[in-house]
Amino acid sequence: MKTVSDDLFRLIKAMNKSEKGYFKKYAAKNEAGSKQNYIHLFDAIDTMSGYDEELLKKKLKNESFIKQLPVYKVYLFNLILKSLAPNSVSADAGTRMKEYIENSRVLSSKALYREALKQLKKAKELARKFSNYLILLDALIAERNILAVMPDKNISEMRKQLYEEEIDTTRKLKKNFDYSWLSDQMVICVEQKGDFTDAERSKEMDKIMQMPLISKESSAEDLNMKFYMLHTKLFYYLGRNELISVKGLLQEEIELLEENRHFIEDNPRNYSSALINYLMFSQLTGFRSDVLSAITKLNALRKKLKNKVPLSLQLQISFHAANSEMLVYRNSADTRRGRNLVKRLEEELPRYGNEIPPQLRISLLSNIASFLVMDGNYESALKFNNRLIEESGLNFKSDVYLFGRLLNLVIHYGLGNYDLLEYNVENTYKFFREKNALRKAESVIFAHFKRLIKAEPEDYKELFNEFHFNLNKLPMDNNTQNLYSMLNFTMWAKAESEGITMLEAIKKTNIT
Repeated sequence: MKTVSDDLFRLIKAMNKSEKGYFKKYAAKNEAGSKQNYIHLFDAIDTMSGYDEELLKKKLKNESFIKQLPVYKVYLFNLILKSLAPNSVSADAGTRMKEYIENSRVLSSKALYREALKQLKKAKELARKFSNYLILLDALIAERNILAVMPDKNISEMRKQLYEEEIDTTRKLKKNFDYSWLSDQMVICVEQKGDFTDAERSKEMDKIMQMPLISKESSAEDLNMKFYMLHTKLFYYLGRNELISVKGLLQEEIELLEENRHFIEDNPRNYSSALINYLMFSQLTGFRSDVLSAITKLNALRKKLKNKVPLSLQLQISFHAANSEMLVYRNSADTRRGRNLVKRLEEELPRYGNEIPPQLRISLLSNIASFLVMDGNYESALKFNNRLIEESGLNFKSDVYLFGRLLNLVIHYGLGNYDLLEYNVENTYKFFREKNALRKAESVIFAHFKRLIKAEPEDYKELFNEFHFNLNKLPMDNNTQNLYSMLNFTMWAKAESEGITMLEAIKKTNIT
């Protein structure tokens, strides 16, 4: 049976409010008589929380194009991409290089050769600065075409120099490809563990690290090669779970970017990603001062970029940073900074909610809710968790949606809503069972709640003590690790069994 594709649904859900508005204007301008059909199809899909082909057909049953729905879906997908393309172009270095080359072609067509060469000189300078050999090669070819028709007494020497630079540029381009392939191979070894035995995986990773391009620091001739080298080493140590080494390599990457700030100015997203990863690994390895240093740099970057780059980029950097901070404050029980961040996000989320990429917004809601549970603020946690459940779903961020359903039980217990809890436990358990989502960790959690709703309050501590014991016996498979990364259920069980808050339990554990 052929599976119905949800590609169009996922694309529409990934668009922010301004992109959706721009698309409708674009469709109205470019699609003559069919424009309303595409806009109706777009709106019908946009209102869905999860993709359901049969439901979509019912919504559009009176539309004339319903019999050609597959064709319209494909065309709408491509039409959206066309509308997004001009919207996404920013004045980065690559764009400027291409403009210089295009300007040279226009000038050359009018026999303004010297003026055309000046444009190409600007393109080449930028291309060398950013080690962009593809565009540099394009500029050199354009220059050769001009020299072929331009009279000059030194033409022979100029053509020879140009040829030598083309050869050298081609060599560097191939070397960049070699570096990128080594980096890709290391990522495959680390992320696709099921394709290798542990011995094969370790052997392949060591083999990549021994390659001259990686083992010899001097092999990297430019910044892009150095970044590929660092990326390869970073994933090597990540695969070996040597987190201190990962943190050290992220620090090297940050320092390299800060020494070459034109890379940050051209693409601040890479710098922010490096800082966010450094923040996370500093937290994991216990380097508190480095965590705070990364947060300080992220906040400085956020302020510097305000109104200087497209709003979509500002929001991505700002909210990705906030999401990482939220995790750090939750795991370290830093309630002062965490509460201040929640207060800020309560103001900003309603203002920019539709502009934030949906996956990021849902992840942020999840981390805020779990922080508030750790902080014992169950009323606010319920508000954010309800929004999380409403905005996510099994067809979109299903792991976060399922976590939200489990967190709902924890919150209602914390609020003392025992009558409501009984209904929610049975209803949620039934849902998990029907969706084949009952894995080992979930089974232990539901077994605990089922005993809890039938017990007397004086038995709660003992039940949580047993729950804590059963959680500790669980194998730490990927599902359990993912669940614990969203809320440490073991720490919650420990706190309840000892009659203390989760905040106190985390601080107590951190001290010991």
